[in-house]
Amino acid sequence: MAIAAAALLFATLGFGQQLGLHEVGGGIGYESVSFSGTTSQTLGGFLIAAHANLGELAKDLVLFPDIEYFSTSKDISGATWKVSDFAINANVHYNIEMEGMVKPYAGAGLGINFLSTTGSSTFPAYNPITQTISNQTVSISGSDTRIGINLLIGANYKLNDQMTVLLEPRYVLASDFNHFEIKAGVSWALK
Repeated sequence: MAIAAAALLFATLGFGQQLGLHEVGGGIGYESVSFSGTTSQTLGGFLIAAHANLGELAKDLVLFPDIEYFSTSKDISGATWKVSDFAINANVHYNIEMEGMVKPYAGAGLGINFLSTTGSSTFPAYNPITQTISNQTVSISGSDTRIGINLLIGANYKLNDQMTVLLEPRYVLASDFNHFEIKAGVSWALK
């Protein structure tokens, strides 16, 4: 059994002889987060990302990991909520063979989402000793880690031998922290 697993591993690596750091890049985009639970809310804001092209695992299957950071805030029922997500993703792109300058792809992957939320509310409070009313602020915070399934499509447009631009919509399934994002980015060739 171990010999068969090792043979399969070496056969896979034989297909992936193109593995290595081929491109690096970054991008910006917009993310819309839907929370479900006792109250259903949607928050949206901008994200920043960095990515790498690590080469082909097999014909037309490219290993394309990325990291993303998203942060936003929204007033809900008199309280200000801030939400942030730092995600580390391992995605695989399937390059769709087409004629022309635009090269579409479809992909999937897994990600680890490190979530953080903070809520604060200010309300008037009466002090019976000084017989004055002053504003008091109450804050709560929490954090969680979620595994997400990334479903993505996109397209690359090669500007020249060194630079490629990309556009990518993505949907992430992560329990009650599902989110949709669309981002644009640039990749620079290293090899």
